[in-house]
Amino acid sequence: MRIIVTGGSGFLGRAVIERLKRDGMKPMAMALPGEDVKGLNTVIRGDVTDPDSLDLPEHDAVIHCAGILESSHPSEEMMMKVNHTGTRNMFDAALKKGCRKFIFISSISALGPHGSRERPLTEKMDPDPCDSYGRSKLEAERYLKRASEDAGTTVVVLRPSVLYGPGMNLNSSGMKIFTSIRKGIMPLVGSGDTVLNMLYVDNLVEAIMLSLGVNEGYHIYHVSEAPYSQSLIIETIERRMKRIGHRRYPKSLLWILTLLSEVVSPLLKGPPPLSWTKYRALTGSIWAMSSDRIREELGFSEIVSLEEGVDRTCSFYGW
Repeated sequence: MRIIVTGGSGFLGRAVIERLKRDGMKPMAMALPGEDVKGLNTVIRGDVTDPDSLDLPEHDAVIHCAGILESSHPSEEMMMKVNHTGTRNMFDAALKKGCRKFIFISSISALGPHGSRERPLTEKMDPDPCDSYGRSKLEAERYLKRASEDAGTTVVVLRPSVLYGPGMNLNSSGMKIFTSIRKGIMPLVGSGDTVLNMLYVDNLVEAIMLSLGVNEGYHIYHVSEAPYSQSLIIETIERRMKRIGHRRYPKSLLWILTLLSEVVSPLLKGPPPLSWTKYRALTGSIWAMSSDRIREELGFSEIVSLEEGVDRTCSFYGW
């Protein structure tokens, strides 16, 4: 099976390509001109924001991992250009080559932070993203739904939770959890029973591989591991690092710090270190999500446990 992986030189893209190779498939990595592609065999140069650069070879499927994170501090215009228009450009270019299957790596942010422990986020809920990142992913999803129905192309949208693992983006939410614990500044409010969904990269790759078996229609799946509590995540990483990495904050103090962070954020020329969304995530299970659909329909299960994922990640970074 000939598969193009966009963002092929990135954290997730490289993990996907390695798995495809192990499974006997023929992955082709798409990377930006000038990007480091060391270790990749078949490379296509192209920029999803420039449709004229997308001269694709014949292929059977596309796994679209390319995108831009909010933590990279892009403008809303750039976010939409890469995550929405870039997805549109890639899908249209793939159609011209007869692509029959398109897997899009979206985000739970496309649905928005409206979950709870009692009512976790599901694919049936109406999306209401709270930031430009979530909006850009949602607009891409909506375009793919319309375009795939017209073209008769199979599209699978995966909405992962917080992704982590060896080689993760230095500004990603997953990395910030590890580095905050390493620095001893990870905030913990109350008993720490707030739900925090973490997803080791190989578990997302497993979901992607199962998605390749979907043969018709437009599908959305949430991808997460067990609904871990913040205290369990922190304790697991602390145990591996052999250090106490959290600080307990009264909810009132965290509220004040968030307010100050929001006030000074315009001077920082980027998102505030503590936003109201982060405050809500630290004090309530707003990102609690269900992955029941992908488990029931595609047979998804974690192939790497939380303990093993944390151990592999810490070993990679020498922690």
